[in-house]
Amino acid sequence: MLPLVIVIAATAGIVTALAATAPAQEFLAAHPAGSVVRVQADVQGAPSPYTSGPAPGEQEASHGVAVDLRIAVADGSPQDVAATVFATDPAWGILEAGERVKAVLSVTATAEPARLTLRGSSPPVPAHDGGEQAHGPGLRTTVRQDLARIAGEHGAVSAGLVPGMTVGDTSRLPDALDQSMKDAGLTHLTAVSGSNCALVMTLTGYTALALGAGRRGCVLAGLAALAGFVVLVGPDPSVLRAGVMGALGGLSMLTGRPGVSLNALCAAVTGLVLVEPQLAIDYGFVLSVLATAGIVVSARPVTRLLAMRVPTVLAVCVAVPMVAQLWCGPVLLLLNPTLPLYSLPANMAASPLVPVVTVAGLLAVCVLLAGHLLTPVLQLLVPGTPDPAVFTAWERTAGLPVGLASYPARLLGRIADTFAGLPGAHLPWPPGIAGIVLLTAATLLALAALHALDHRMRRPGPTRGTVTSTPAEPPLPDAVWRVRAREHRFRRRALAITAALTLLALLVTAVVWWLRPAPAWESVVCDVGQGDAVLHRTGEHSAVLVDGGPDPRALTQCLRQAEVTHLDAVIATHDHADHVAGLEGLAEAVAVDRVWYSAAGDIPPDELSQWADIATRPAPGEQLRLGPLTVEVLAPAPPPTVPDGSPTAGTAPPGTGAGGSGGSTTPRPPHRKVTSEDENNASLVLLLTLDGPDGTTTWLSAGDLEADGYRRTLHTLPGGHPPPVDVLKVSHHGARNGGIDIIRDTHPALAVISVGEDNSYGHPHPGTVAALQEVGAAVARTDQNGALWVHREGDRVVVSRR
Repeated sequence: MLPLVIVIAATAGIVTALAATAPAQEFLAAHPAGSVVRVQADVQGAPSPYTSGPAPGEQEASHGVAVDLRIAVADGSPQDVAATVFATDPAWGILEAGERVKAVLSVTATAEPARLTLRGSSPPVPAHDGGEQAHGPGLRTTVRQDLARIAGEHGAVSAGLVPGMTVGDTSRLPDALDQSMKDAGLTHLTAVSGSNCALVMTLTGYTALALGAGRRGCVLAGLAALAGFVVLVGPDPSVLRAGVMGALGGLSMLTGRPGVSLNALCAAVTGLVLVEPQLAIDYGFVLSVLATAGIVVSARPVTRLLAMRVPTVLAVCVAVPMVAQLWCGPVLLLLNPTLPLYSLPANMAASPLVPVVTVAGLLAVCVLLAGHLLTPVLQLLVPGTPDPAVFTAWERTAGLPVGLASYPARLLGRIADTFAGLPGAHLPWPPGIAGIVLLTAATLLALAALHALDHRMRRPGPTRGTVTSTPAEPPLPDAVWRVRAREHRFRRRALAITAALTLLALLVTAVVWWLRPAPAWESVVCDVGQGDAVLHRTGEHSAVLVDGGPDPRALTQCLRQAEVTHLDAVIATHDHADHVAGLEGLAEAVAVDRVWYSAAGDIPPDELSQWADIATRPAPGEQLRLGPLTVEVLAPAPPPTVPDGSPTAGTAPPGTGAGGSGGSTTPRPPHRKVTSEDENNASLVLLLTLDGPDGTTTWLSAGDLEADGYRRTLHTLPGGHPPPVDVLKVSHHGARNGGIDIIRDTHPALAVISVGEDNSYGHPHPGTVAALQEVGAAVARTDQNGALWVHREGDRVVVSRR
């Protein structure tokens, strides 16, 4: 009987393979290697990034995306053939499954009937009927982009790993980290694999078990979580295959019946290969099958061994990637001729962190998806609500789990870098069949040892002791046993419900805290650490920014909290990093109309190069009138002109205003080195007047102007002294060299000090604080209160905290 089954299976495989490759053979006959063909095709799956080594005679490697297509028309002739396109144009990377495109492709030299491959260097064109306009990215692509953008606020590592480990998007993964993960054997963490799917299903099932569900409930909960995971990631063929394999592995873990799951795995593999024979030579499919088989056969014994020392949930997190790595080792050797020596310990060290990143990332995806779906509904219920304001709340909510995921993601990056940098990270291994056989033998020995230990642990030990004549205790009556069991289940469920309610309360509290509205404000002293950044409102979502602080992320967060989406002006008081470094990349985040700057040198700060065409150097007396805000420059005077009488490079002649051309670009030979004191004393002295509903508030801002520079500036001020003001932005973060004369001359009602907590400079100086107290000024500091939200209420200037 068995030989007959083998013959029937082999015959079916051969017939299926011939039928499956026939369309590709016809395509290659009409379009041989090197041909250029115009196609119309349907996208079969999400694009995936690839990197190939340099071609012969080339110096650089090739980077791009691989896209699976179902070609419907080729050079005007109907077709029905599957192909893979390797494309370098970025437009291929935003395609979605099911989208129809037109493209000009070339047949690669390695194309064959079993794997038809083409290359695309030009962008695809959406194929529309009747002149329909091209549509933007779909919902799934938009959610992926939103997730990547939010993760990017937590650093480059989080921007690459959080989307990669959640939805398989590695487009922002730094090259250095990508190489470290390859060297440490952690690359599979950023791909949606059967191991990830099994982990999602198993953890959900064990969570349901902890809440008192039965075996059937655990399996159903795990399958539901897996289905949601596949839908969120994108049900393309590779993800569906990973979902099938993950479901089989999860069933083995949750049911405790590896034999049944192994039979199901064999049936699934046979069916998939009969439907798509080319899967038999697809490395991704082979690795998925091996990883699933490892989970089915070995994960439960290894979990039992580890559970003797660590909690069961942690044991699951370690056992699943451990056995998957062991079973896949020989095939991985075919892809990488060197053996990552520390792959197993690196995976074991990373495995407890993977569920945190994956689950937190999926929560963020769910929130973003709900935001895109429900925002139109909320706008219908609350007419007139702007779309950005509604969706910002969803983005803030999604930022909570993304922020949580960023910490283990950064730790994963350190693990990859650490193991990749250890001596012998790439262990040379014998090439060819001999190396594969040797590694297979070593893997089998390791697995046999693990299974033997598990079998020995489960084997009952010998019975020892002494025989006594004391009668055994009578068994508990069935009714008593049932009552005790019921009480035990009640206590366990009550504890689980209490824990769930507590967690829910904490989450609701966190969400309410995160989504709390910004206080009323006319000006905001941003909490940017040891630096300056102040917003002055000009409209509902617009403001003028004076300085940008040292950290772009802190400045971006301040803009988001203040709901500022447009800057009428950016003013850099002087060229020091704690005032201008945070402006780096700001042009990509918000629109900026004009830029003012001052510097001790002849050129503007490097961070302003993004606005080179609008950056100008104002002269004393120049003003900006922007809605309720008026900004007037009191000092300093522009640098002296060059001998020929033209203005110094990078300066604006008096009277050009904010939109001036900026003067001549004739360079001036440097006379001496610019010192830190020179730069501080080149700070713009600004008088800002805000007309609010309760009256007018005046501010004086002088950057890091020092005491001697202030004294030299006095004679240039109107009347020989600064005007009294309501609010003084204390110079140089309250440093001693900022002086106290400016405090006594302006006699402010409120003094704000932008300073970093526990800074090494000792700012603010006690003498500065004492001088403020002498004139009766209230003092507000960012190191003690965070961001300062300032507005006028009647005859008072009020400072609030968010």
